[in-house]
Amino acid sequence: MIDLIAPMLILAVLLYIGTPVGFAMAAAGVVGIASLTNLDVALALLATGPHTSTQSFSLTAVPMFILMAEFLGASTLVAKLFDTARAWFGRVPGGLAVASIGAGAGMGALSGSSVAATASLSGTTVPEMRKSGYSERLALGSVASAGTLATLIPPSVPLLIYGITTETSIIDVFTAGIIPGVILAVLFVGVVVVWQRMRPEIAPISPGTPWAERLASLVHTLPAVLLVVLVLGGMYSGIVTSSEAGAIGAIGALLVGMAFGGLRGKGIIAALRRTAELTAAIFIIVIGAKIFSQFMTLSGVTQSLAEFVSEGGFPPLLVLVVILLVYAVLGCFMDGLGMMLLTLPVFFPLIVELGYDPVWFGVIIAVVIELGLITPPVGLNVYVTVGSGKGDLGAAFRGVTRFYVAVVFLVVLLIAFPDIATWLPSLRES
Repeated sequence: MIDLIAPMLILAVLLYIGTPVGFAMAAAGVVGIASLTNLDVALALLATGPHTSTQSFSLTAVPMFILMAEFLGASTLVAKLFDTARAWFGRVPGGLAVASIGAGAGMGALSGSSVAATASLSGTTVPEMRKSGYSERLALGSVASAGTLATLIPPSVPLLIYGITTETSIIDVFTAGIIPGVILAVLFVGVVVVWQRMRPEIAPISPGTPWAERLASLVHTLPAVLLVVLVLGGMYSGIVTSSEAGAIGAIGALLVGMAFGGLRGKGIIAALRRTAELTAAIFIIVIGAKIFSQFMTLSGVTQSLAEFVSEGGFPPLLVLVVILLVYAVLGCFMDGLGMMLLTLPVFFPLIVELGYDPVWFGVIIAVVIELGLITPPVGLNVYVTVGSGKGDLGAAFRGVTRFYVAVVFLVVLLIAFPDIATWLPSLRES
């Protein structure tokens, strides 16, 4: 027990003082392995860990999907998605916020990175809502929440890494996120409509758009739609792997951005730089998580916990609820990807032991990560929205609280009706 307490204490202290989660997990893992074996073994694992953690060819899809998102974000295609959504939903109560959510769902289908999607959305949509007289809470809150849809709607980097880490079919996990992602987008729209009905002053009604302009606006979305069909259709049909789809998506986004979105040299260079930064940050988390999971395996915690739960006769639903509460608490303090990789070595074997579907659990984790992206004090999407949209941080955090209800409701739906996530993957298998 002492061998377990010291590394966990080190991990907690490092996270508390703001150490990047990948380095914190690696440090705790090295100390833990050294206490269970000896320092030479720990240093040997530290020397080989970075290579063994990142040698999977499937991980090449990560920078590809991020690059796809960055190319699109550096172009004007996001603004065109918003314009199309505004043309169709402008007359709905809170129409511009609804259009932001629609553009967020569209960006989610084009982007594997929630941060990239949120940055692109906020820079375009928040100023428009502000000019139209929308309250800061609604403008910032709706955009920060809409950006989280990229975590669930494929191609999603968290779902990709979940599939690689747990050896679950990436295509099945991606497919499983489609229907829940659409449902969550609809729930977000419902939050905006109800909010505006209760407080009409937060969002003036926008003038209607003639049908001719609505239909004409669809033309601007055709390149993005074709790119989605090419990437997701290729994966779902089995023609290409996730890594190949990511490469096709990145090249397609570059070509589409240059041809239809005004993407040029400076934007391309900036997208490449941001992709390198994000990929490096993700890979550091993956490396740290691998070292920490090796410590957890050596300590026997995972097996002991599984035996305790099975022998204790705890209802599977109760165990699941406890796990989700742990994720909800961790989401207040940790990056979503780090939180997932930190806990999967413990929770995933337990979930499988209890008979839950690994594909379904991946979707559940993605939804909980979405909640963490808008939960203070971390709330990464909120900070990105405020930074890009030049808004007030307090107003943004107050604005996203109403969208928590939609995320929690989706979790309840997924628990009550697992087929929401598993139906599409089952069609592929049949």
